[in-house]
Amino acid sequence: MSDKGTQERVLQVLAHGRSNVHHVCQRSGLNNKAARETLAKLCATGLVTEVDRGLYAITSAGLDQLDHEYPSEAGFLNTTEVIHDSPTIKTLRLRGDRGLVELQVDDESVQVLADALHDILSETHTESEIVELLKQFGKQE
Repeated sequence: MSDKGTQERVLQVLAHGRSNVHHVCQRSGLNNKAARETLAKLCATGLVTEVDRGLYAITSAGLDQLDHEYPSEAGFLNTTEVIHDSPTIKTLRLRGDRGLVELQVDDESVQVLADALHDILSETHTESEIVELLKQFGKQE
């Protein structure tokens, strides 16, 4: 495998979140030496950063190097539900065709989420369709 292919495999692992060398080896199929060498090269070029001793994260420049804008294991959202509802914080469970994510939101972050969804939908939907879709978002079971 080429050096570029090896680097892309490591970047793909880190696109899912921070990882140590052991996790990079498990997810990429690289041996320990190859993973360490690749991480060192990626750190030297600014595509990866060592955020703590032995813990690595992809940088925005590293994300730009990937062939697509999202991790290859990203899936489509199927259902949402509120699993914890308090006056100030809500915990949402988002189920997709490839897994689930739980997300806590407060008044400030729910506005960020709504704004992001609005921006994405405004490219393909009318304002009234967006409002209706956002109303339905939390009602999915």
